[in-house]
Amino acid sequence: MAHPSSLQPSRHQRLSNRFLQPQELEAPRAGRPWSATEVFAEGQWQSLRVQLEARGWNAPQIEQIHDQLRQGWPLALAENNVSVLSGYCPIKARQL
Repeated sequence: MAHPSSLQPSRHQRLSNRFLQPQELEAPRAGRPWSATEVFAEGQWQSLRVQLEARGWNAPQIEQIHDQLRQGWPLALAENNVSVLSGYCPIKARQL
């Protein structure tokens, strides 16, 4: 039988850097100029960012796409513009 203290989470348990903590979602800050509540025609920015990462876009390109969305471009055109400007298009970037 396991010792009762081993069933409780460790006080020094490391938190993942992959997900933002709730207090970090409240307002934009330096180094993260977007808000958790930014919504575009295609959906919430956080969701769009995750989709872009999964399709192979890198961080600078994602920020360029974000800038294009802020300027009013639809997501498909923003992706196209960034691929033309950067000369790079991820293999999985095209939706089937």
